[in-house]
Amino acid sequence: MFRILSCFVLFAVVCSFVYAAEPVTKPFKAIILPEGALHPDGMTVCPKTGDIILAVPVVGKKGNARLLKIDKNDNVSSYFELKAHPETGRVTPLGISFGPDGNLYVADSQCLGGNPNHKSRILRVVHENGKPVKEEVLVTGIVQANGLEIFGNKIYIAETQIDPQIVETPFTSGVFAFDIAEFRGDLPLRVLPYGKDPHFIFSFQTADADRSGEWKVGANGIGLAKDGTLYVANFGDKTIIEVKMDVERKVLSHRNLNDGKGPHESVDGMKVCPMGYIFFADYVGNSVCVMNPANGKTVLLAKNPVNPDGDAKRAGALDRCSEVCLRGDKLYVANIDLNDNNEPHTISVIDLKGIDFVKLMK
Repeated sequence: MFRILSCFVLFAVVCSFVYAAEPVTKPFKAIILPEGALHPDGMTVCPKTGDIILAVPVVGKKGNARLLKIDKNDNVSSYFELKAHPETGRVTPLGISFGPDGNLYVADSQCLGGNPNHKSRILRVVHENGKPVKEEVLVTGIVQANGLEIFGNKIYIAETQIDPQIVETPFTSGVFAFDIAEFRGDLPLRVLPYGKDPHFIFSFQTADADRSGEWKVGANGIGLAKDGTLYVANFGDKTIIEVKMDVERKVLSHRNLNDGKGPHESVDGMKVCPMGYIFFADYVGNSVCVMNPANGKTVLLAKNPVNPDGDAKRAGALDRCSEVCLRGDKLYVANIDLNDNNEPHTISVIDLKGIDFVKLMK
């Protein structure tokens, strides 16, 4: 997941950890993607089959975009083709997640595709008998749709920027929340401008003060714990925001889990494991990290130099990674590679077996 927005004044957790200079492990293999799968990003595990569904956006280019399937043996095949926006001629799927209805929900980031003028959307790939059969447009008017996760019937989607043109920092971003029950009848819904739409549940600011605003990216990846706690990446400020809600999914409080310091240089796509630890991609630092939300401790899990050559990528090297996905004891990492875009295009795979996370994250 790439580029996200802002944050209210949040509680800072002061961490006194000595961060390890060396990564705990490294990717052990790469999944080579088909020709034309240029910028792999969002991933989710199908709850019925155990297959990973992968979004492959056509960043900045016109045309349709593919969703791919990675089966349990890591074989890659085509899953579904998303149609280009009728006005922009582009579709840029980032965050994806299955809902309780068995359908797949998709964040279409038209801003990353080249048009920031409130053209981003939420799409639904309707499934019948477990197979994708058609595409529906559910929501329009978003500036930059990014990370997307689902808890119960609630869809949470990161709005990386509320303003089509970011000039100065700090700037604002945040999260929309929709109920699947809303997506009936007269569709698509169109969101109102910032501050007017009730679906916009909270916002925060991004300053990137350490780098003088070099990375103007706010809300990015989204993760959900099994108790429904929501986690949102503040990309530019290198922090993760914890959002607590009541039983009706109304926001009660939110706070920074760390002070932005640690072994990482950004926070991009994320997933929360059953133990409650947050695994996330660090696009800027070309690394993967894991954070304990209980104490803010962040550990460097794997890291590679930026822009690895083809041989290194075939061996599993990270290449401007943007998203992670947990399946069993393996962590799959999407290498979006927005800079050089050199072949092959890959998913890096990290084996988590044998790592004592309870000890590691104390």
